[in-house]
Amino acid sequence: MKNFFEPRSVAVIGASNNEHKDGYKILKNIVDCEFKGDIYPVNKSADEIIGLKAYPKIQDVPGDVDLAVIIIPAKFCAGAVEDCAEKGVKAIIIEAMGFNEVGAGGTELQNQIVKVAKEHNIRVMGPNCTGIVSRDMITTFFPIKDVKPNGNVTMIGQSGLLAAGMASDIIKNDTLKINKICSIGNKCDINENDLLNYFKDDDQTDVVSMYLESIAEGKELVKVGKEITAKKPVILLYGGRTEAGAAASKSHTGSIASNSRIVDAAIRQAKFIKAEDFAELKDYAKLMSTMPVPKGNKVAVVTAAGSVGVVVSDLCEESGLKLPKFGPQTVEALKDVFPEFMPPANPIDLWFSIEKYGLAKTLEVTMSAPLNDPDIDAVILILAGFDYTLEVIEKKVVQGIAAKHNKPIIVCMLVGYNEIKNMILEGLGKDIPVFTSLAGGVKALSKYCDYGMKVHKGK
Repeated sequence: MKNFFEPRSVAVIGASNNEHKDGYKILKNIVDCEFKGDIYPVNKSADEIIGLKAYPKIQDVPGDVDLAVIIIPAKFCAGAVEDCAEKGVKAIIIEAMGFNEVGAGGTELQNQIVKVAKEHNIRVMGPNCTGIVSRDMITTFFPIKDVKPNGNVTMIGQSGLLAAGMASDIIKNDTLKINKICSIGNKCDINENDLLNYFKDDDQTDVVSMYLESIAEGKELVKVGKEITAKKPVILLYGGRTEAGAAASKSHTGSIASNSRIVDAAIRQAKFIKAEDFAELKDYAKLMSTMPVPKGNKVAVVTAAGSVGVVVSDLCEESGLKLPKFGPQTVEALKDVFPEFMPPANPIDLWFSIEKYGLAKTLEVTMSAPLNDPDIDAVILILAGFDYTLEVIEKKVVQGIAAKHNKPIIVCMLVGYNEIKNMILEGLGKDIPVFTSLAGGVKALSKYCDYGMKVHKGK
């Protein structure tokens, strides 16, 4: 597996001088990502591509090749794999389409690839994929500029859009700290189990976020899943759980969707965190990659509006989160920012204190006190996009509080001026998980708390 993510050399079979062709785009991305190893374009009709010497066949390449990326018509791919075998290549990414996803004829072509690869002990990612985006290698044909993944989240998906489109969006907008993204397409060889087994011991990966349209080997997934989730969270979005979704997945990756009940059982046994859509896949990864694992499900709610506290209390109870009464130590710490007629309680209503001290000073007390409480496992902060919030954003008050405590904090954003709401999302949201709905934030935190309790129980 190391040859996919840390190759010393790479060949692009089907490299092209035509800027509109995928063979050009893949080679250009490899060059632009400042890959430090040797790069070999393979094209029988070109002497040079993007300033690099080109070779008619991979056997003509003078040095060893750790990784080969194949982007030629499907009918020629089995022959290209045979050429790679003769060269001694042990890792191949096939980004060409026209295999299992198009029917019987494509399935036969895919089977030919599998046969050759197995005979020569070659690992294959794809076909019908967009390969890898990482700090050391970018093999996608999507136009990705200035992408330098250096975070702690790894994404796995049977989707080119997930592997490349989301990578470009996430990294350019700095909404999630990505380390690696892998598109596995039709999964003729490399599948989710291989990758989970590799990433469970990857020091650069703290969270795995995964989109699948089929399960390769259910028993192995549960086994590997238990091993990796004992070390780090794995979030799974499963597509194809309905008849309509299953039909769509058949034409997308040629996958035969697994029974939804079987998949749900595997998710529970492996202690995966289930996402319902791509937004949750990203939001959960944001929370779990930036915040420490909670030990329990007891939360404090901090809000400037009593009505919001009522709604969040309902959402928390419905989601399995508890809002305990504060102990004497926390009540004592909070009493200076509460009027005499209103004793401190959970949820914490900030408005009196905001009018007296301002939001920044208020948060220093009202967030720190419950975070210091041994009976509180996490804090939900509700912010509105009004002028009084500006100081908190500009001075990074919430980030400072979070850095002092080993407990998760989430922010839910409500009403306000668009420009200030955008500042919360783009400024505070780079460091702290910010949700645009109360329900979304509470749901995400409840999933994380549930995972945390399972992990700590396992210990």
